[in-house]
Amino acid sequence: MFMSALWDTIFALNDTYENAEVFLIDNHIPALRFGKADNPVIFAAGFGADQWQSSVMLLTFFERLLKDVGHGKNMAGIAVRKAFKRRSVVIVPCVCPPNMKYEGEPLALSDLSPFAKYLAYHGAGMLLCVGGENGAVYAPPANEKLPCESDTVGKILCACSKLEPANGSTDTAAKFCNWVSEKAGIPSYYISPHSLDTAAMRYTYASLEEMFVVSALL
Repeated sequence: MFMSALWDTIFALNDTYENAEVFLIDNHIPALRFGKADNPVIFAAGFGADQWQSSVMLLTFFERLLKDVGHGKNMAGIAVRKAFKRRSVVIVPCVCPPNMKYEGEPLALSDLSPFAKYLAYHGAGMLLCVGGENGAVYAPPANEKLPCESDTVGKILCACSKLEPANGSTDTAAKFCNWVSEKAGIPSYYISPHSLDTAAMRYTYASLEEMFVVSALL
């Protein structure tokens, strides 16, 4: 049911906005792209069946971005049409489709290897994963492959989202971010808002919109 609604939304965005391009990662992970520039910023959500709200949040951001670019409006105080002329954003709203979990086993990092290969092959500039309800931003551990400004980017994300910096999350998405940062040298951050409760969705999105816009421009 969720995947059916997700696909309907993705194709509706693709049909409505000429700047939206729908495609598949590894032939089964749905994704949407805005812009043709290299080194896209990747936003990912839906690392588990219980995190569908994070998928809705990213789709909301993507639609508002496309709409405001099309109408020349500001988004979070930023003139997005001008700012995104040479930027590229990819939204992966459901990294873990239901059929990726076998016999009730939890998602493993090895299941995400095709997604990791996509990030490396397309030269992703940054990865931001959204999920959980920990009220924190998890930055990757320092390693020699990461750009020297990665720590500064983490501080900017915390300031924009008003979330606390944290380390050591056991969430699969956080582990994946750390793994990508270590193996591919891509700055990867795990954004875990205070709440993904359905009733609080609008408030949660509003509190993160500025962070989404700023991070897509970093």
